[in-house]
Amino acid sequence: KRTLNELTDKLVVNGENINNEATFDKLMCFARDVAAMDPKLVARGLDMLVTGFENQIKQVASTLSTPGYDPTRHAEALDRYAFLFQWAVERGESTASQSRTAQAKPRKRRGNASGTSSSGASTVAEVVPGWKGKLLDLYVHVQQLMQLPLGRVWNSVPERDTFIGVFMRLAHKAMENPAYAKDGDFQTALFSTLCVWLQNYNGLYSLVTMITQNLQHYEHLCEAMAQLVQLAYDEYGGTQLADEVLRDIAAKSFSSVHDKSGPKNTARFLVRLSQLAPKALLRQMGLLIRHLDSEAHIMRSAMSDVIGHLMLYLAAQEEQTEITKNQIGEYFDIIEQRFQDAHYLVRAKVLQVCQFVCSGPAKFPKRRPKLVGLIVGRLEDKATNVRKHAIRALSVMLETHPFSLDGAELRVERLEASLEKITDELAEMTAQTAKQSAK
Repeated sequence: KRTLNELTDKLVVNGENINNEATFDKLMCFARDVAAMDPKLVARGLDMLVTGFENQIKQVASTLSTPGYDPTRHAEALDRYAFLFQWAVERGESTASQSRTAQAKPRKRRGNASGTSSSGASTVAEVVPGWKGKLLDLYVHVQQLMQLPLGRVWNSVPERDTFIGVFMRLAHKAMENPAYAKDGDFQTALFSTLCVWLQNYNGLYSLVTMITQNLQHYEHLCEAMAQLVQLAYDEYGGTQLADEVLRDIAAKSFSSVHDKSGPKNTARFLVRLSQLAPKALLRQMGLLIRHLDSEAHIMRSAMSDVIGHLMLYLAAQEEQTEITKNQIGEYFDIIEQRFQDAHYLVRAKVLQVCQFVCSGPAKFPKRRPKLVGLIVGRLEDKATNVRKHAIRALSVMLETHPFSLDGAELRVERLEASLEKITDELAEMTAQTAKQSAK
């Protein structure tokens, strides 16, 4: 505790005190023993490192903005901070990962019939007070640092990229923890840092690899990766990131027999991205459309869902060009074909797509009659789930019909009375117009 107090005093006064060999040796001991130390001491030590790193960033910014000073003198201190963060965070998170793995394994000894582990907290965020908050502060500072002209701090691009790569690997490590993925503030800070890396430091292909690996191995990151692509696309000019990720997905072949997590994770990613950034998906639909013939029914179902969201996006455009109308028509043709899909879950998904498409602002009066006929045909489907969704789809069709001007009633008597009233009003207006013209 006394050693931590001494180190804190040194780093708070001047972040460059990390260059002192005795100080750095003690900090390395702290990073090495993170997993074995008292959680309260770990919290204080991490807070000390983040504070020292913040002070160092301020000194770098001051030097870069002051003519006549050599910014390369800060390179060693920044590298040392990166080394300590990598060691401390990776050891802490690795311990958490091992604990989560141990919890996931069934334990059936000594009467534990439920097969669950009785171990305590499984993540560092739960054990160390403020761990997640300090990691959040760290990435806020990293983002600020990456917005500086770091090419002037290091003598070569490989040295600069090695420094940045440390924090990008830590970001990847942090995303493996579901507790962080559920925190909106933490996710925003992390994703913003990754987007700055993409925009300023040629992180495109490394980020594409990171996203595709996360989709392959981590179910809890499917929708988060869609949010990352959407953030890069909308706010950081990351058009190429979306294109590369979608091209990679389009080139893959999925099998529902040998690969269960791959199609499921990719399907969730595509559906979420079609909601967040439909324009990005439209650019690559010519390649992605091949998944409608995928062996994995999950991918066929997801593509039907994606097409439904793209139809809503296209129909909402103010300028309805011939190209837009043709695209909507082609997507309707695909949806109508999917009514005959061999798998009942895909047929059920198509019926759900019909529900939310026809509930939107655009009513598609020319396509609805055929859709209604196909939905009625699914009332005799052999799958209960499909028949249930067919009934719901018919209800939606009735509730959202394109003639819902006066309360949406479809009784002939009401419509005839309304028609007669409007006809009389038109005749009266015509007569008045004729009289005025005669005068």
